[in-house]
Amino acid sequence: MKNMKILNHEKKDQIGRNDKESFLCFREIRARLAASRPKVHCLTNPVTMKDVANLLLTAGGSAIMAQSKKEAAEITSFCQATLLNTGVPDDEKWEACRIAGQTANTLGHPVVLDPVGISASRYRAEEMEKLLRYVKVSVIRCNQGEAAFLLHRKMESQGGVETSLKVGEAEQTELAERLANAYGCVSLISGPVDVVSDGSRSIVMRGGDSRAVRVTGSGCMLSALCALLTGAGISSFEAAVAASAIWKESCCKAGVRTDQINGGMGSFHTYLFDALDQICQGKDDGNQQDTKMELVSGQKQQKI
Repeated sequence: MKNMKILNHEKKDQIGRNDKESFLCFREIRARLAASRPKVHCLTNPVTMKDVANLLLTAGGSAIMAQSKKEAAEITSFCQATLLNTGVPDDEKWEACRIAGQTANTLGHPVVLDPVGISASRYRAEEMEKLLRYVKVSVIRCNQGEAAFLLHRKMESQGGVETSLKVGEAEQTELAERLANAYGCVSLISGPVDVVSDGSRSIVMRGGDSRAVRVTGSGCMLSALCALLTGAGISSFEAAVAASAIWKESCCKAGVRTDQINGGMGSFHTYLFDALDQICQGKDDGNQQDTKMELVSGQKQQKI
């Protein structure tokens, strides 16, 4: 995988000028992580806390899981990125998220939001609305249903954490663009296909393994990976694209290895971390699987 670019393409505008837009390759990302070893303040879901912490360590960073509002500002101040995962919320957690987010904003640190199960209750929706009034986020990583709810789109039902909204790739891309524009951030809407958008550029990511949805917290871990990469000084758009590519590649490799031993979900979970370790430590160079990217710009599409 050492020669795989997150994105490296040339596009021509109407007057024929070439504008080269080059994104970091995995080798450069590994170098950034090794040099900075980012700390991420994770106000995260207790259901997935252990996996999130292990993912950050495996990928080359570390996590601090301080949840109390009494230390939220202090902990945030010496971390390089902040992850606000609103799963299993209560009043204390919302306040801690607000304090941590505002502190990160003041310091110029990136903030990644994972609005877990935002449609599950009126309480979650109202508190999220308050949080987003006070905190400017860098990246929103969510599923289709959460994105639609944040945009006040009508859903067939309110189904909690798992999305009940199923839209096509074009509609998902539109959702990502609208979400990015609405909140002035980068959006990453994940699923069988991921879409990353900053409102004007959108990247469609294909690959991975369908078994990822059967691992509790696979989305939470992807959000943590976004926070880690932004904490390494990588731009929000590049970080979200890179996180998606790395996670899909990890899932694909885990699936291949699981099938080789005729294993089950326990094996897939273990091999997921093994694959992430191989990618982030550079142990798998030349052994790329099948992650594919497509740039969507207006009416034009380019396969990468």
